[in-house]
Amino acid sequence: MIGSHTPGALASLLLVLVVAPMAHGKANPFEAQAPKDLETRVQPQGATGGRVATPSAIPDIFGPGAVLNVGNIQMKITNNGFNGNPVTNLSSDPGAQWPGASGVEYLFVQVLAVGGVNPTATNPSAARRVSSGGEWRPATADPEDRMYRAYDGIVNGTRLTNDDSDFDIFTGEPNVDEDFLDGRDNDGDGRIDEDYAALGQQMYSCVMRDDTPAALANVGNEVHVPVVLECRQVAWAYSVPGFQNFNVIEYTIYNRSGHTLDSMYFGFPADVDAGPLNQSGYWTDDFDLPYFPQGEFTIPVEQDDPRYQATLPDGVPVCPERKIRINGHSVVDDEGDEGRTPGVVSLLLFGHTVDPLGIRAPRRVGFRSFRSYVSGTPYISNGAPSLDQQRFELMSSEQNIDPETGFITAEPGDMKGDYVAWVSVGPFLKVPDGGSIEATIGIAIDLGAHTDLLDYPADYVRYQAGLITVEDLFDKYPALENAFSAQLAYEGVYEPPRAGFTELVPDCHGCETGVKLPKGETPTLMSELCPEREPLPKLVTDNAYTWFDFDCDPCTGVWNAITDRGYYLRHWNAESPPPAPNVNVASTYNYTDNPNRVAAAGDNVITLAWDNIAENTPDPKVGDFDFRSYRIWKVAGWRRPVGAAGPNDEDWALLSELRLFDYTDSNFTRDAVTGARKCPQLFVPNYEYPAGHEHCAPQNAGVYPGRVSLGYGGCRDTATVGICLYRGDLWDRQSGQIVRPDTTVGCVRDDFGACVQDSGLAQGEQFFIKKTRYPVGRYRYVDREVKNGFVYFYSITAGDSSGGGELFGRRSAVEADGVVPQVSTRPGKGVWVVPNPYRGFRNISERSSAWDLTPNATDPTGTHIDFLGMPPGRWKIRIYTVSGDLVVELHDDDPVNDAVRGPVTDPQGNLQQGFNRQQDTPNDGQARWNLISRNGQDIVSGIYLFVVESGEGQQRGKFVVVR
Repeated sequence: MIGSHTPGALASLLLVLVVAPMAHGKANPFEAQAPKDLETRVQPQGATGGRVATPSAIPDIFGPGAVLNVGNIQMKITNNGFNGNPVTNLSSDPGAQWPGASGVEYLFVQVLAVGGVNPTATNPSAARRVSSGGEWRPATADPEDRMYRAYDGIVNGTRLTNDDSDFDIFTGEPNVDEDFLDGRDNDGDGRIDEDYAALGQQMYSCVMRDDTPAALANVGNEVHVPVVLECRQVAWAYSVPGFQNFNVIEYTIYNRSGHTLDSMYFGFPADVDAGPLNQSGYWTDDFDLPYFPQGEFTIPVEQDDPRYQATLPDGVPVCPERKIRINGHSVVDDEGDEGRTPGVVSLLLFGHTVDPLGIRAPRRVGFRSFRSYVSGTPYISNGAPSLDQQRFELMSSEQNIDPETGFITAEPGDMKGDYVAWVSVGPFLKVPDGGSIEATIGIAIDLGAHTDLLDYPADYVRYQAGLITVEDLFDKYPALENAFSAQLAYEGVYEPPRAGFTELVPDCHGCETGVKLPKGETPTLMSELCPEREPLPKLVTDNAYTWFDFDCDPCTGVWNAITDRGYYLRHWNAESPPPAPNVNVASTYNYTDNPNRVAAAGDNVITLAWDNIAENTPDPKVGDFDFRSYRIWKVAGWRRPVGAAGPNDEDWALLSELRLFDYTDSNFTRDAVTGARKCPQLFVPNYEYPAGHEHCAPQNAGVYPGRVSLGYGGCRDTATVGICLYRGDLWDRQSGQIVRPDTTVGCVRDDFGACVQDSGLAQGEQFFIKKTRYPVGRYRYVDREVKNGFVYFYSITAGDSSGGGELFGRRSAVEADGVVPQVSTRPGKGVWVVPNPYRGFRNISERSSAWDLTPNATDPTGTHIDFLGMPPGRWKIRIYTVSGDLVVELHDDDPVNDAVRGPVTDPQGNLQQGFNRQQDTPNDGQARWNLISRNGQDIVSGIYLFVVESGEGQQRGKFVVVR
């Protein structure tokens, strides 16, 4: 039933677009309302003692926002009714780049739209309405209504677990995953976000409504009349192999209108582009593929899969095979842009609310209608709808859908262009007030060429005829295998019910649907109507689920004949590496006003610091502490290619792999006679000898027996050295470097002042242990291979010991995470300018300022000169022309990267400015200027004078600019 918890049922959705300032001059393909607050950035208001609205309470579209970046698709997620980035003048975040931050886009925008019929409306114009795009806004102006980040295994977010140990007052069953992650007390127990379900290695959640003052203020082609809905949006990505090429978005729509809504439809309009951002009009040479990837594929069921359902006593399987249905459509570049755009991007429909009886919702997962067109095509010519009436008409039609198979029948376009597609799902009938419907979609990208994909319809027919296998299809169409893997992950696994789920599993063979009435409704009788089976009336109450075989399929509602009980269906079955630790270079931590910061940037040195959250997070599948090692990655020499939101996969270099030593208290022994400590002599390929012993002089042979002279003043790169380890140490097998926990760093404390401890199973055991949680600074790693003034990126990934090998998270960073080492302060008047002279050649590689980056929307020059050797304490720099005109004035507390960093909330709940200042630390002796005058103009060639005023007195100097 719609609005009830129906295990085994799927979820549903609707999308539409938002008009806002667009990138590259591209027009918005949808006729929708323009959010008024997209025109200017809203600045934070000063707190006056009470709670005030902050930038976190407005649409998360400005600057660096929520970007899924742990998989191969880097994709922007917002709380403004759309995903992707159609507002590149407001943010440099990627729409959906692949692979990684490659500068190759595959998504302009995907939008949310929901339509429904208000049966109580007296005005015909208000009866059928659609809420779309900018008509969705954060639920309130409170700071709590913002984007929230989590990951599978996070504290309080473990799926299918009673994190807060509470129970249903009516049934006595544990309450599980009852609190949505939104900063609110959703279950009325006085606690906030204490028991929710987190998915993937990176997840963002938010709440939106279509009846807020900001939503009502949207007036485009018509006045917005809300359906009065609440949307809970969850988007996530995976970092594990096999799951990195798709991102997932799940929508749950709640009826908050106060009355029943009828004939609800959800649409998925999306402008799916493909091409490099540095190519003008890259979106104009695409082709649509309405038929790809879609189809029904038969695969065998393994004997150890509960779906096999062997009968007694002969063991004959009830269901030796299963069918996997893929629903989706795609867009691909016409010829791959000479190898730069090798992928095909697909919008996939994983699931939505279903009704096996077909009374209140569709019987199976599938699209209701489909329309694909070149942007700008009018509605009357099968183009974009511009009014709610047209949107509802399109969503409720059955255009281009085969009623027999449910698959899309539209032919691909015969000319390349900027393709936009509309698909819809529904109808959902008689959704009660407070009831909900769900849908889950995905954005998937994998290899695929237009010429090959044209063969897919014929190859699918050959597959159906048994002439080729599904493996043959996967070999030819990697994007099809990717979609298949994603669908398989969504459909999940059947497992024995955990504590608290006994009523959420079937109590009869083949029963896939559980029905429970809303509280207070009168019990009623319902029957199954299966062919060749006598109807069995069952009493349905508001107290517990009553299970039915409504679809008359023995392969659903999986049953164990041996234990005489059902199984629980857990969607989204995927391995989970430990979460990446919190690192001091992250933009949400590395800001000047952070009172708890371990500063990363030093003088020709960067000190990485991180916490132990990866070690304290149990594996979400088996519940044990299975952490094994950290990998430290680095990017140097990044020049910000056009469209890049951060380093791409090829930019990263492995600095170190640090393994946890926890086998025993220590690895050394004592000499039986002298009692001296003896450490194991280990072969280390690249051991870094201590200062003063860099050469292989013969007299050092006894000190370092593994050191062998090559006879010409050099040394071998390998040695056998003593490595002394204590429990809890991290060590690198290649270099012999040891990173020890900093025991001077205190634990993370709870509201009562006690150390926070995380519980999990000891690995390979069935007893629980506790681990103390420590903040950033628990571990430190020093990198001296850096130059002052240049930007560097770091990523620390964590690995576990699952599956006989190690499973690691994915390295990633965005531009806002960059860290720049700085010259130390110097007493006196010794300030100098670098580079001097500055030569602003058009070709960046020819400039003397080797730290210059490619300009973008948030950094229109991409260049800077730096004043080095600044004095300690407060200072001010004035820059003049030779004629004495003031060009600009710089101060020690000026922001340097506020264009890419917004406000952040610190661990104490206080709002902080998230940028770095010119004097980032007391020892920061470097100041930056982007060569923009106080009037906002690029300066011209000439000689410039500067005056530094500080506690050290006044200093004068000059520098030259050549352009």
